[in-house]
Amino acid sequence: MLTRLRCVWSLPVALWLAIGVLRLAYAPLATTLDPLLRADPLHGDAIVHHRMATRLVRTGEFQLEKGLMVAPAYIFLMGGVYALAGATPLAVRFVNALLGLLTLWGIWRLAYRLAGDRVATIALVLGAFHPHLLMITGWLYTENLALPLAVWSLYGLCYWQGWRGALGTGILLGLLALTRANFLPFLVIAAVWLAVRTRHWQPPAVLLLSAMLTIAPYVAFISTRHGAFIPIGLGGYVFLWANNPYADGGYDPRFLERTLTLGGETRPVRAWLDAPDPVARDRQALHLALQWIRENPTAWLQLVGRKIALTLSAFGLQNPENRALATALRILDFGYWLFLGLAGYGLWRLRVANRAAAGLFALFIGWVLLTIVLYAGGSRPLLPAQPLLVVGTAIAIADLRRILRTSRHQHTPRGRVKPVGDGENGNAATLCDDCCGCPDGDWLRPIAAGRDRRAFVC
Repeated sequence: MLTRLRCVWSLPVALWLAIGVLRLAYAPLATTLDPLLRADPLHGDAIVHHRMATRLVRTGEFQLEKGLMVAPAYIFLMGGVYALAGATPLAVRFVNALLGLLTLWGIWRLAYRLAGDRVATIALVLGAFHPHLLMITGWLYTENLALPLAVWSLYGLCYWQGWRGALGTGILLGLLALTRANFLPFLVIAAVWLAVRTRHWQPPAVLLLSAMLTIAPYVAFISTRHGAFIPIGLGGYVFLWANNPYADGGYDPRFLERTLTLGGETRPVRAWLDAPDPVARDRQALHLALQWIRENPTAWLQLVGRKIALTLSAFGLQNPENRALATALRILDFGYWLFLGLAGYGLWRLRVANRAAAGLFALFIGWVLLTIVLYAGGSRPLLPAQPLLVVGTAIAIADLRRILRTSRHQHTPRGRVKPVGDGENGNAATLCDDCCGCPDGDWLRPIAAGRDRRAFVC
């Protein structure tokens, strides 16, 4: 018995230690291993984030550089790191590695509560070596903070009970909105889901109140500065940036230098956006994008197709002249499609064991996909949903493994029965210790077998 306990505990501990070393070791090596960071260690939005955090530390001034698009939480986190360790991106990458480990812990906990330790271990390994979840820690992007907040918010919605659970979950959702402003409407979706699940008004009310109190100080600050109500950020400018005749599914970095034809009139983009203050310019951008969509519905639908295609590609829609590289990218895309297919199958199977959690995950992934359709596609916009896709893939692998290793037969458990995972409404599924050669049983399909005992399909 003692030997068995040592084996049970030694494997998870060794696995966590190996993953921790891997993530921390990747931080200083990111600029060497990542080809984009090798060319430019501060790539894309990281340049803006670095400047904002540096200015915040040196002058104490929080100044937005991309209109009213950047949410503040990650910038303040970077500023705190710079204040302690100096304005070095390497220190932020180490913090990103710790945030990545916090995300992995959330993935493990979520998978364990849903499906048991075997699925949790598979999910942990998949999450640790998921290219997108690993490589993002080398980039100074807001997703590094949004990922753990999203995972633990969903975990709290599923498993934190009472008003204290709703309070904690609301705070996490508020911080998520302060990290990525496009998740602000998801607060309402989460509250409605919680109301349907609990059939009480108190938990969703506490959730909404705690989330609103979390974001209220920043909303008051930014609204007072600009003399208009700003719910964390405004999306008109980025909406135009992603929906215009030059867009390819992502964002065109030279869009402001181009010309735009609307209503039969052609003018430079900067001339279209000539309002004196950023709030008015953001509204102008929103109206221009909507006008372009109304005038060019077919072109916009084609653009939506490109956004989806970009999202379904492992590393972007690239057409390199090197044939070997093109073949490698196609192989990676096929592997990514296989991962997405397994994730979909696993989340579909989850609905049998925990319909409420499956519904919540579908709502969250659906919201992420809606923002992709409205804004831009690619692996980065899909990142917040990747932890759930990892959990779904782990469930699918465990289920397919069971199908391959065991024949379907029904039996009544003999001997001691132990709980595995959480069923719907908090009822734990069970499996027997001496389960006729089936190591897992089928946690997804309990079948009634009498008053006091339950049979399972193995």
